[in-house]
Amino acid sequence: MEIKSVVSFLFILQTIINGVDPTIAQSSKTDKHVCRGGKSKGVNIIDNKASALDKVLGLLDNSSNFHGFYHVQVGDKPEEQVSASLLCPPHVHKGQCVCCLDGLLKYLLDNCGEQQEGIAWDAYFSFYCMLRFSTGRKIFSVLDNWAWYDMVYDNYVKAVDLVKTMDNLTSTLKEQAAGGNDLEKFASGKVIYDGDEHKLYAVAQCTPDLSKADCVKCLSEASTRMRSCCTGKSRFDGRVFSANCILRYSHIKFITPPEEYNPKYCA
Repeated sequence: MEIKSVVSFLFILQTIINGVDPTIAQSSKTDKHVCRGGKSKGVNIIDNKASALDKVLGLLDNSSNFHGFYHVQVGDKPEEQVSASLLCPPHVHKGQCVCCLDGLLKYLLDNCGEQQEGIAWDAYFSFYCMLRFSTGRKIFSVLDNWAWYDMVYDNYVKAVDLVKTMDNLTSTLKEQAAGGNDLEKFASGKVIYDGDEHKLYAVAQCTPDLSKADCVKCLSEASTRMRSCCTGKSRFDGRVFSANCILRYSHIKFITPPEEYNPKYCA
């Protein structure tokens, strides 16, 4: 599926539509985005934003060695430069990442397109993705703490040691993920707890541009938020997203091998 071709058209619409409040804004709990900054001013910035999203999606489209993270920066003048990046799990089929981002692109532009920075996350079947842009500052190798989102569902599990078990598993996974390389900082694991009553599956991922220390810091914050939103309330599963890392758990296996990808599900 080709997704980058719609970017320029959507930006033209954004210049016509009277958009969102140009203050720093955390979305409502049911929305999966965060925006901040005033309206982007100037034709160059609008063009650079469209070009940056075009190019980062193009890197995904044209990738022969999919690794889940892509980043670009467009523009000559520092105040007009636009950075864009995307993140998916590195061990899924590239087509699943494309499917997830296909709807997320329009969603991000509808909600944050006129502002200086925007991040949106989504879940596509059992997978997740992130798309973001920033105007006037570099975001590569920068740990951002201004945007977080907890994806919570109303399903529960009768468990005794869920908090402790997830904390211990996260402690292991964050070190494994942080020890990754410049293309991939990702770890997954499984543990049986409460005797042999429950199986817990989890993944931890950072954008691989982060240093090891910053990846650990991001996932530590995600772990704290996970206790608050999810494990502390005995949720069956939980996901915590930020601009630089993702932490997720479930009581069912949710990592599907790439060979199980079927493009007919990309709708």
